[in-house]
Amino acid sequence: EHGARGGVPSAEFMREALGAQEYIEICICAVRAHTQLGQLEDAERLVSECLVFGRFTDDKDAIHVLRLWAVVVTLQSGAYLAAFDSVRYVCNVRPHSVPVWNLFSTVVNNAGNDKNHYKFVLRCLLKNPSSVPCMILMGHHCLMSGTVKLALGEYMRAYKRIPEDPLINLLIANGYLSHIMSRKCVDRSTTCLRAFTFLFQYARLRNWSQEVYYNIGRAMHQLSVYSMAIPCYEQVLLMGPPEGGDGVMDLKREAACNLAMIYRESGSRDLARSLLVTYCTF
Repeated sequence: EHGARGGVPSAEFMREALGAQEYIEICICAVRAHTQLGQLEDAERLVSECLVFGRFTDDKDAIHVLRLWAVVVTLQSGAYLAAFDSVRYVCNVRPHSVPVWNLFSTVVNNAGNDKNHYKFVLRCLLKNPSSVPCMILMGHHCLMSGTVKLALGEYMRAYKRIPEDPLINLLIANGYLSHIMSRKCVDRSTTCLRAFTFLFQYARLRNWSQEVYYNIGRAMHQLSVYSMAIPCYEQVLLMGPPEGGDGVMDLKREAACNLAMIYRESGSRDLARSLLVTYCTF
């Protein structure tokens, strides 16, 4: 039989018989099954073959799904550089998608390719000036590089697009707090006022949750305003984690640890030890 070996149709025969679109859809189902069964090598090989064959089809949605599966498979198998190559394609296709950029960040954190990935983000931002995720990532890069003003500029651009986003407000507040700690800060009082303006805006948008009290307490702690940091940390200890969480997002341990540091610095070692035993002992 044409295209068959031992009675089993070959991949070339199946492609010719089914057509490009239907063949790719079947391959996507097969990749999903291989991944769920933990057969990552087979899944990776099948994805690579489909991507080569996908050049002959106009179904961009199917190719996009294949690229996503390529990221998932290579990420799970530990082939982080290959995952980085695949996720760049997805980011170029959907530069405004937050989940796609979250996936990009996951790949980068595992790949550790700092220089190349920020060059890619910069190119993507130049191609898509209205992409808020790109603005935020470039702001992160500038902040980590010590150029706080450039970071604030990117965060402000994102803020103009989505002023009611709590994360963006928190990032701006954090940027101003970082600037306060810098020697280049000329007017610390005004900068502090700006920081807490955005911080309380973030608190309003997050409905004064446990996370909010922790972040405000941490900001006060950073500025050595212990009299205001302590009540915030204590409020964290009284509140529970967000609903639907599995305890991972509970910030009581972090708050207790920071509170213990304040107490120990002030000489209350017994109180600090009590907090650590209560909240930080496994």
